Amino acid sequence: MQPLTNDEIKRELSSFPRFELAKEERVKIAASLLKTETVSKPKKRLVPALFSFVILAALFIGMSTFVLNSLSGDNTWHSGATVYHGKKFSIDPMGAFAVKKLSNDTVEFYQEDKKVGGIEILTENEMHLNISKQNVFESNNLPGFLYPLRFTLDHQKTMEAVQIRHYFFLSEKSKLRYHVYFYSPDVGDSEAEKISRSFRIRE
Repeated sequence: MQPLTNDEIKRELSSFPRFELAKEERVKIAASLLKTETVSKPKKRLVPALFSFVILAALFIGMSTFVLNSLSGDNTWHSGATVYHGKKFSIDPMGAFAVKKLSNDTVEFYQEDKKVGGIEILTENEMHLNISKQNVFESNNLPGFLYPLRFTLDHQKTMEAVQIRHYFFLSEKSKLRYHVYFYSPDVGDSEAEKISRSFRIRE
């Protein structure tokens, strides 16, 4: 069989039936293609947008919780660099220690991992019970403080402290005793007195 010439090939090809789409059908196909493109694009963009929204929501919730806790005094730890404001009292550690909140009535003072004092709210009877367990070296009603004060110097000689300075502030409103105490030598005598003078009752 001889190969076909170019003219013969053209004639053969032109003999095949041709099918053409009507203009309306072409428009329909083009419209459906455009529709699928516009539907698929938002899906691809939706995933990063949702991811960003989740991250922003988590950050917002975290920051809101932090701010609310700071304002309400519900933080467990306070650095001690500024005044500690609890719900029932405040004190300025003056950078000498950090403050750990145990409850609205009780906090403890820490230098790194070592407890060096604290604050607790006591009744008058609880104060006398506390003093009865001390090895009292000195006991005074110190003048010059913002609130009526009973001071005791307690000789302990334990692993925690050699002496404990106890300041029992009286709230004339509730008649409760606010017991502020410092372990010596971790918090020096003059430092303890200076910090205790910053103590404020919030009733």
